[in-house]
Amino acid sequence: MSPSKNPSRSTGSRGRSADQKAAPRKAAARKRVDKADRPGRICPACGGVQPGAEARAKGPKPTGLRIRQAGRTATARPAPAAKRPDSTEAPVEPTEPPAPIEAPASAPTRVPVDAPTLIKGIVERVPAALAKAAAGDAPASGALAAAVRKAVLDEFRTRAAFTGRVAEMDALLWTQPDHGGPAVRASMADHLKALGIRRLDTPDQAEAFVVTEGTGDAFELLRPAYVDDLTGKVILAGQLRRIAPDAAQHTTGEDA
Repeated sequence: MSPSKNPSRSTGSRGRSADQKAAPRKAAARKRVDKADRPGRICPACGGVQPGAEARAKGPKPTGLRIRQAGRTATARPAPAAKRPDSTEAPVEPTEPPAPIEAPASAPTRVPVDAPTLIKGIVERVPAALAKAAAGDAPASGALAAAVRKAVLDEFRTRAAFTGRVAEMDALLWTQPDHGGPAVRASMADHLKALGIRRLDTPDQAEAFVVTEGTGDAFELLRPAYVDDLTGKVILAGQLRRIAPDAAQHTTGEDA
């Protein structure tokens, strides 16, 4: 009996193995490429990079020195170029001076008010306000006027009593040595200003002072006067004493 033959070793087309079929392709891949056709090759004559047969040129890989030099060049600041005078350059126009700062407007003077004016204005406006609010039962005009009159007069009496007390306290402190001290003077000045009370410590407005005693043409201030800026009325009258002109001693100060 003859020995069996290995089918993989057969020379027929049907008996060829996979390795034998791939051998021609591997040989073609291992085929040596000519130097002139290799992409990325440095030409020994000109020093340039040859594109190769398939025109796939590969740039040379930068070295560490090239990378550091490129980094220093990118971060370096260019030196400022000196500006050369140009005679043809247009002259610089002078800038306009800044506009002057306007002084703050002075506070508007208070217009004195009285109780009858307030009562009349409130009575005239309340019916329209009640009609706009759609009030159910509006009071009669006579009852409304009486209620407004009583409320306004009570408010004026309360203010007159309170401002009178404050004026008496300030006048008492004013007669003390050093007017009660810097802290007391500053505190009372703030209170008078907040309440709209003006202190008169110079005898310029004669109607706000009374002369108590003495003879002569000059006056000495014994107690300042206090005027309500809201109503324009004198809250507490000041006191003056007549003295001779050669012995005049006027006590001056700022109006609160």
